[in-house]
Amino acid sequence: MTDTRWEYKIVRTSDGGLFSGDTGPMEDALNSLGGDGWELVDTISDSRGAGAGSGQTALVFKRQRK
Repeated sequence: MTDTRWEYKIVRTSDGGLFSGDTGPMEDALNSLGGDGWELVDTISDSRGAGAGSGQTALVFKRQRK
């Protein structure tokens, strides 16, 4: 049995910036992270009850530790 170890990265973004307008920059950022071995495994939203687009989203990535 192998002992797989992971490392994690959290990228925070405002909901308005993530889900509105041009998606090209976000796609470029995600492709860059994927090219470095990072895999998106979860998203965590924090709108704090203030309505859509008012909170932040945390994108959680992982990759195997070298």
